This record gives sequence, structure tokens and C-alpha cells, in this order.
Amino acid sequence: MPSRCSLTGLAVLLVVLTGLAGCVASPPTGSDSGDRKGTLSSEVLGNPRTVDPCGLVGPERLNRFGAVSRAGTVSLDYCLLHVRPEPDQLVQLAVGRLRYVDPEQLTSGNPVRRSGGLRLVREAPVPEHCTWRILFSDGVALSVDADSLSGRSSVGLCSLAEAGVRAAAETIRQREVEHRSFPEGSLALTDPCELLSTETVRRVPGLERAEPRDTPSRHKCTWGGGSIRVPSVELTHTAGEPPRSRDATSVTERTAGRRTVTDIVGDDPKVGLCSAETGHIPFGPPRSGEVEVVMLVVFLPEADGLRACEFARGLAEHVWPRLPER
Repeated sequence: MPSRCSLTGLAVLLVVLTGLAGCVASPPTGSDSGDRKGTLSSEVLGNPRTVDPCGLVGPERLNRFGAVSRAGTVSLDYCLLHVRPEPDQLVQLAVGRLRYVDPEQLTSGNPVRRSGGLRLVREAPVPEHCTWRILFSDGVALSVDADSLSGRSSVGLCSLAEAGVRAAAETIRQREVEHRSFPEGSLALTDPCELLSTETVRRVPGLERAEPRDTPSRHKCTWGGGSIRVPSVELTHTAGEPPRSRDATSVTERTAGRRTVTDIVGDDPKVGLCSAETGHIPFGPPRSGEVEVVMLVVFLPEADGLRACEFARGLAEHVWPRLPER
């Protein structure tokens, strides 16, 4: 099963900064944003906190690309599908990530297709990666990302992503979006922007004027960021396997009374990127062994991993006591 922090090097930095740069925008102030004749996300998705992204694209919709299976849970916000065009090839499709975007910037120069009142936008592909987005009229976009994980893929990544985004759009247009039921005390119902005060975040070097930015699902809150030169703090409510030590840079310890795994992300101590994770209540089927997880990531481009971990521990001391009771 893929790990929440299994990437290395520059890829890790890009993952941390995903959604911070480019076409991402602040939440729109009203329903006038975007295409007035389009579809509001609030009209067709329902409560974005409880959307089940695994119900947006059935694996059978992608069978023509190869053998399709669901991958493990690594997020509350998106679902992972694995596609094997050939036995030695593996392509991953991530479906469901919701973000606020600048519609004009997203559509400028990018191919746009229509699916009812929805706009489907293909972002400029890069090697081994392609993204299509469903753009709603209120400045919210839902992503379908295709990535080649191993072998030389015999399918076009953008063709696979387009098939996924069209299947998701059809599910949305048919008003068949599925929702999860979360128990009282679930992280999915708790806003991370309310767990960590901006005043506390501003004690981190380079974030003295940072403001919080949330996502439509309110499963993530970010301060700073925007490029690999700008410090950032990111607090995410996610799900998957319980936090564990993965390598020599991981430390399992007690922070504010909770078992915590602190790890220099990417295994390079010279990179100022560190995560602190703690498990919460069970998630999914009882036998899955999965749990909800709080993940705090600190990125300090001018520091090393050890320094970033110092701040991650310090911020976790503020957040963990404010988490819902288990």
C-alpha cells in the first residue's frame, strides 16, 4: 500500500506544494465566480467533507486500459486506482482532490471540454504525469491525476486521465455522488484551520505574515508555501495505515501524550522537510486496520531536516491536545 510520505527528493517538494502554486486561489466570496451558466459544486457534490471519492469512478469504466484495482487508502480527499496495461507496467489514477482555483488562469491555453454544465480542463502534461480537472462555476475544481509508477506505460496517461474525469463528471451529472458516514469525533468533521492558531504558525521563520488557506473539503489547512523557496506549514486530516517508522530518519515518540512518528520526509537530512503524524480513530471496514491520521508537515527551504522537525514537534504540541477525543 502506498505511504503518505513515500516519495523522495524533488518529488516530495512538489507534492507538499501541490495546490499552493499555479492556478490555486482563495475561496470565492460569492456564487458569482466563474461561469454563471455552469454548475455550482455545492449543488451537485453535497457536503464536500463527506464526499466518497472512491464512488466517483468505478474500476469497470477503465477496463479498456488494462487490469484495474483499488489501491490502499492514503487520503480522505482522493481515491487511488491502479491500472496495469501489462504485467510489468503500473499506472496510478488519483480521483477526487478538490481545490479552489482561478478559473481564468486554469482555462487559459488549456484544452477545455464540456460535459453538461461542467467544464473539463486538461492541464499541460509533464513526463510520466497528466491531470484533468472538473471545473465548477464557483471556482472549485476536482482533479483526476494519472502517473506512471513503473515500466514504460503502453497507454496514454492523458487518455486515461480523460476517461477518469469523464466518468467522474457523468457520476456528478447523474447526481450519484456517494458520501461517507463519519462518527462523532472524526477528523473529517474537524477543521484543521481551527486546531492551529495563525499566531503560533507565525513563530516559524519566514511565516511571520502567513495566513491560513483551507480547501473545499476542509481536510487541509496551509500557511505559506507557493514555491520551493517559501516556507510552509500544512496540517492535514487523512486516513490509511497507522503511522509507523519507515526509515532511519523516523522517530517514534510521545508528543502531548500521543504516539507520534516524526520523520524527515524524503530521507535527505539536508532538505528542511519534516512530518509529524499521529493516529486517531479507526477508518473504513473493521478488518482493514486503517485509521484516521493527523499529518503536520513543515517545510523550511533555508534549514535542514532536523531543524524542520524541531518546529514540527513544537507545532504538534499545540495541535494534538486540541484533537477530538478518541
